[in-house]
Parts: sequence; structure tokens; C-alpha cells
Amino acid sequence: MLDSYSLWGSKIEHGKTQHAMYGELLEFVNLRMETADSCLTLIENEKIADALGLGRSLLEHYLLFMLMCRGNKYFQVQDLTSLTEGEFKKRLKAQQEDLAQKQADGSTKCLEVRRYTRGRYLMYVFEGLHRGDEPEFTIPMHFFQHQEFRPEVMRLKDEDYFQYYEDPEDVKKALKAHTREAEFRYKYYLSYGALLECLELNGLADAGDITRIEAHYTLLGKFLHPTHDAVRELHENSNVHHGGTGVGLSQAYSRESKLLAAVYVCFMVHGLLNEAQVVLEAAPVKYVTKAGTEDLRAITNVVESQIPYFWFIFNGPTAYDKFQFCVNHATQENREDWGGYLNAPSEKAVFNQSILGHFKDTLRGWSNRLWGSYISPFA
Repeated sequence: MLDSYSLWGSKIEHGKTQHAMYGELLEFVNLRMETADSCLTLIENEKIADALGLGRSLLEHYLLFMLMCRGNKYFQVQDLTSLTEGEFKKRLKAQQEDLAQKQADGSTKCLEVRRYTRGRYLMYVFEGLHRGDEPEFTIPMHFFQHQEFRPEVMRLKDEDYFQYYEDPEDVKKALKAHTREAEFRYKYYLSYGALLECLELNGLADAGDITRIEAHYTLLGKFLHPTHDAVRELHENSNVHHGGTGVGLSQAYSRESKLLAAVYVCFMVHGLLNEAQVVLEAAPVKYVTKAGTEDLRAITNVVESQIPYFWFIFNGPTAYDKFQFCVNHATQENREDWGGYLNAPSEKAVFNQSILGHFKDTLRGWSNRLWGSYISPFA
């Protein structure tokens, strides 16, 4: 996929008019491909924990990129924390009734008024940003929020650091306003919680998808943030403590942990490239006359079928997940109806949050008196 993506640019045929958004989006992907390549280098050099930790960054960028490409709804927030819970509910109902009236007479572009997930805040939802002469062409709000966010503006105060001269009062006031803007961008658009909120708002992830994102994000975060014994669990004979000094542990990383790290990289590259291809394929002809995605799609389209033993976010449950559901929760009557665990409805299978241990089990063979045998994908 990395090689095919590198060649893709020469196959894209641009229209008579250039739009900077497409170049910016592809540059975003270029940098993520560099991160993916770094993960592969770490895996090849037996630095599995570091590869997984870097994978957390790749996952967060993937979630953001989905919104930069397809997040066509944005919102404004009204702070009503000064109201009691009862007063807030009355205000929400009144605003929803008022919106319904305005929508009926066509005097508003607001799509919905709802309660924000956390606290007493009203959220007014709007369609994405349109150009007046191109109503079908939308630029997601996250594209701009990402470009304009500066963490140093949000977190660092000028007066706490070296200055050649003290800022005048009007400049201090302007800087405080910039800080509030940065805080808003981060809290409601770019923080991890905000990304999940916006994915759900835009219909890009449902409740089941969110639970899987949370599980993968948490696992990968264990290798990024201090977490006791997280790295040790990736090694062979992980319960053996040799002591002494050295670079890492004396035991080798397990084959399963190496495969897990590589599979994560593969699925996240797959997701990023799919988003990029969709954007270019949907671009107006005046900007892109030919997306040239045929060769790249030929490779990305087979990822899920070539790695059917890993349940990431948007692909379905694996055969082992269905097997586990049937063994632990299904009945003889279900077996007669379905004719075997492979035919169990996908919506019945529930994601296992113990990702590493479950992944190891997925790679082994199992048998059950009622449901028969689960065959390892590497049998």
C-alpha cells in the first residue's frame, strides 16, 4: 500500500482549476505514511511496544482525517451551566420547538438542537461549509479547525516565558481571546472525546464502532503512557523476571505481538488511504478530472479479506468472535437455525476488550462439542 500510494500522485489528473484543499489533504496523508513506515521499521527491529505506541498517534490521526474528509456537519455551543437541570430541559425543549417552526417557514439553516454529551450545553447543528457558486462542494469544518489550532496558544502564557518586552494591554487582551478560541477548538473539535462526538454526529461511527475505537485506543495508549507491565505482556514468558540491566527485556517479543503491531499498521494505512481515495473520486470535475485510484484500490480492497482474523473498527466480527459467541451464549435451537457458528448473525457477536489475549486465542485452533471446530487462520 505504501508503494502504491507513492505512485498514485502521478496518476491523478487535475482539472483546469486548482483547489488547495486536495493538496493539503494528501500532504496530511503523506505524513501519516511516514509514521506508518516508522512503525514498520520499529517492528522489523524488534521494538514492538514502541511501534504500538506510535500506532496510537496513527489511530488518532485516522479519526481526525475521517472528519476532515467527510465530516460535513458542524455545530455551535451555548453554555447554559448557570441553569438548573430542570431549567435546562425547559430551555432545550423551547429551542427545539422554535427550531421546528423556523425550519417549517425556511428561516434557518440549523439542522438540529440537541444536548451536548457532557454538561448543560446546547448544541446547534449545521450543514458543512458551502461555496455559494458550488452548493454540492462542501469543506468539512475539521479541515480548518486542524489547520488553525496551535497548542502553544492554548497552553502557554507569554508572561511565563522569555519576552523582549512586555505586551501592551490591548495585545494581552487579544492573546486571551486567541487562547479561548484555541481551547474551544480543542475541547469541541480536536480532543479525543470531541473526535468521537463528531464522528457520531456525522454518522461516521455508530455506538458499536465507538466501543471498538475506545478499546483499540486504550490498548495502544498503554504503550504510549506509563502503564505497569503493559510492555512485559508482549514478551514470551512474560511472568519470568530476570533482573539485571539491559535495553528492554531479555525475553523476545512474542510472535503474536509482532503480528498484532503489523496488523494495526495495515488497517490504519488502509483506512487513511480509503478516505483519501473517496475524497478524490468525489471531487468536482473542475478540480479533479480523473482520480486514478484503480491500482491503489486493487490493493486496499483486499486488506480485510487477507486479514480476516482481526476485528478493527468498521470491518465485521471474525470467525473466532462468532465461535466464541456461539459457544458461550447460543443454543441448540440457534445451531439448527444457523447451521453452524460461521452463519451466526454478525450483530450477535460482541467485541472482546482484551485485545491482545483474544488475538492470541484467535490464532489457535479450538473445538466444541455442540459447535464443532474453529480452525486457526494459519493452520
